[in-house]
Amino acid sequence: MVSPLEFIPVAEKTKLIIPIGEKVFVNAFRFLNKLKERGYDKISVSVNVSVIQILSPDFTDRIFRLINDMQVEPSNICIEITESVFASDYDNINNIINKLRDAGLNVAIDDFGTGYSSLARERELKVDFMKIDKYFIDKLLYADPNKAITGDIISIAHRLGHCTVAEGVEYDIQLQYLKEHKCDRIQGYLISKPLDEEMALEFLKRHSINVI
Repeated sequence: MVSPLEFIPVAEKTKLIIPIGEKVFVNAFRFLNKLKERGYDKISVSVNVSVIQILSPDFTDRIFRLINDMQVEPSNICIEITESVFASDYDNINNIINKLRDAGLNVAIDDFGTGYSSLARERELKVDFMKIDKYFIDKLLYADPNKAITGDIISIAHRLGHCTVAEGVEYDIQLQYLKEHKCDRIQGYLISKPLDEEMALEFLKRHSINVI
């Protein structure tokens, strides 16, 4: 096994991230079809996308073609991009984001708050979700709740018109804080460890819940 921290930079440097990324989309869409076959037609799948992928000339055309060929619902797809978009070809990326959203896909900013954060830029980016970096969620374990800024990040995101997703939630104390501060969604080990497809389907069957 090779860590993504090791192979993704190499894939980006060599541009192999583009064909790798397309295979990831194919697998994600196949899983969406499996979910639909089992009655989970409202559950979405998120795909992390490199800025290099987004800026490849036919990125949106390839995605739309796959969506059409594999007959998946665009609203069940979320494209996750990192804060590095703020340091890239911003206007071009924003146009691409608009094309994706116009086609019905959702777009999220991943790991917000620890990289190239720019509230001015973030206001202009037409995204649906802002995912709060695990760094701010970990702080809730030992910081004075009255002094933690995680709630302020949630409030700012809501004022900018975005849903919020807390990353890396592992403990009830974190969940309670996030509930009190109206965070929209959470992800992390408190819900489940990472699962492969069959284990994920079993998880849904076992809990009989509508997880998005």
